[in-house]
Amino acid sequence: MTTALAYTVHTTPALLRAGTDATDGRAELRITAANPGPDPVTCETIRVTVPVGEGAGALTAAPETITARVEGAPGWQAEHRGGGVFHVRPTAPGTELKPGERIVVTLADVVINRAVGTAVLGIGETAADAAGPLRERASGGRKLVKAPAEAMLEDFLPSRTDVPNGECVTLTWKCVEGPDYELFYGDQREIVNSYIADGHGTWQSPRLHTATAFMLLGSTEKDGVPVTYGLTTAVTVDVPDLEVGSLDANGVVRLFGRPQEIAGGAESGTWTYTAATDGVITGYIKTSRSDTPATLNVFVTPPGVRRQKFATQSWDARGGIDNQEASLLVPVPRDSTVRVVQSGPSGEITAALTWFPFGTGPLQAVEP
Repeated sequence: MTTALAYTVHTTPALLRAGTDATDGRAELRITAANPGPDPVTCETIRVTVPVGEGAGALTAAPETITARVEGAPGWQAEHRGGGVFHVRPTAPGTELKPGERIVVTLADVVINRAVGTAVLGIGETAADAAGPLRERASGGRKLVKAPAEAMLEDFLPSRTDVPNGECVTLTWKCVEGPDYELFYGDQREIVNSYIADGHGTWQSPRLHTATAFMLLGSTEKDGVPVTYGLTTAVTVDVPDLEVGSLDANGVVRLFGRPQEIAGGAESGTWTYTAATDGVITGYIKTSRSDTPATLNVFVTPPGVRRQKFATQSWDARGGIDNQEASLLVPVPRDSTVRVVQSGPSGEITAALTWFPFGTGPLQAVEP
């Protein structure tokens, strides 16, 4: 059954280490509950179940050490119900999470037990969305791997897990020096040994335009046998670039951004712009003279393509208000240079042009 809220789980350290005589392997779990929309969600309870015990399938044998708190949403509280079961509730019954809103539940001071293996964190909810009344639903388990204490990679984390389009993140990690470390992202791969100092790695990403997964692999030998350790993390991008094939939309589609008036008026002139996104220019020119035409030229120079000219002319022997306006429609690719030239008898022409961007990019005026 699909849950009304979407859940993600992050751990600190990213690689959970089983406890030893020398260390109790403390960790922190962060569970993010978000409303993916498009309707508000009324949430009565979020249940987080930490598997308790000494075995490989349990996470901790000491649930009493765990402290819980809620971040990012005033009016919510978390309580330990015993046995590793935590309930998260709003203090005011009927509190809604609006589309896009989220809360973060942090379970701190989790003492990892000594058994290497995989523990499954349970997440469920009692919530209501537009589809109906309050219902109990399970989100499905989240696997938490407990690695041996001598694992050579840990704490592989981005500086931010969500960034605006076009910004970078810094990845950091802890590791044993000596093995070869290689970073994979998108269709790229890079040796990152030179980014490691005193057992700490730091690497800055290029500008990110889409959600990106990163994988760090360390390769070495143990007892003469090749061994590879790996960690992964991911960064989401707010308002990402998309590359799709066929696209079916069942709701409202917004293609055009905010229109922008450019050039135009009652005088001859020349204007130059650059386009931040794809779009179209619509425009017209009209003259009241019968002996001299008015012309409107739009020159578009896309990157790597020769200049294209779009032109129209208004002229009619009748003159006055009987002359017909001449219009044009100009496609403009992103990063093009656009030059608008309108000419005609001063005060006896009327011109207007409008930029309709496919997105949010304006036409930027270029000073002569």
